[in-house]
Amino acid sequence: MRIMQGHMAPALVLDERLLFPNLEEVPTTNAGYKIHMDVRHDEKVVDFVTESLSPNDKMEVYLRQKKMMRDLYPMYIITERHM
Repeated sequence: MRIMQGHMAPALVLDERLLFPNLEEVPTTNAGYKIHMDVRHDEKVVDFVTESLSPNDKMEVYLRQKKMMRDLYPMYIITERHM
């Protein structure tokens, strides 16, 4: 085991922006609405807060983001608050 320890590489730290480059920066503002997303890895929770979303925006933008987060973090609880 001592021989192997000398040859082990240091741990690699990856940034989520490198792993998931298609994720939009949050909060996102576009066409008069806001979506804020917070991922709390310690508690395994994804929080969404939306503001001024039209029904069409909810279908086109919010639900797509929510599905993406559900696919990335299937074991996390997703909370949402719409204002």
